[in-house]
Amino acid sequence: MIAVTTEQLEQVEREAEQAQGVLRVAEREYAANRASQTAYSKHKDAVEVADHMAVRARLLRQDWEVQEEGRLRRAAEGEAAAREMGRDVDGLEASRASAVTAVSAAGSAMRAALDALAEHDERVRVVGAKLAARGLRCWDGEATGASLDGSVWVRGELWPLVDGSAVLGRLLAEVVAEAYPRHPMARFSAPPYGGVTAARGRDEVLALVRAERGR
Repeated sequence: MIAVTTEQLEQVEREAEQAQGVLRVAEREYAANRASQTAYSKHKDAVEVADHMAVRARLLRQDWEVQEEGRLRRAAEGEAAAREMGRDVDGLEASRASAVTAVSAAGSAMRAALDALAEHDERVRVVGAKLAARGLRCWDGEATGASLDGSVWVRGELWPLVDGSAVLGRLLAEVVAEAYPRHPMARFSAPPYGGVTAARGRDEVLALVRAERGR
């Protein structure tokens, strides 16, 4: 049975009333001139339409009444369940409050992590600027010098810039994959902002994070 809304029922019943009004007009016109073929045809059509609409309205109301009975019964059952499951409902409120607190803390931690990663990037830039001021640039593979992409080499070790947002995005995907392997977020991947060296910086930081998390 297709669900019938109150609005649909009221609309059909209005249309049925309108059809009856058209029929009454057609009856008067036909009664006034029974020799008129036009009046006869108009009356005949009005009868068919009015009968059809009346049947439709009656059947639709029957369906609506059956469904309304079910809706009222389910509403009563829902109210009874809500009363009987008071502790469960209270538990929902408590668990949601705990979840909100945890998410809020995670948001604060993410912001702190972004700030720390941004501070690290700034330190890389400062070191690069100081090396450049000394005329030390990595044109031909020098062990110490500044690169055009913002990364620096110091004693033969590369210190790339790290796109903090990409680090946290990839880490979130990994955490989700641990809990819900089939979740679309587990496959989330966005290119780092800063090109190849930023990707290397992201991967190096993530490797250190995984090691710290015992992976």
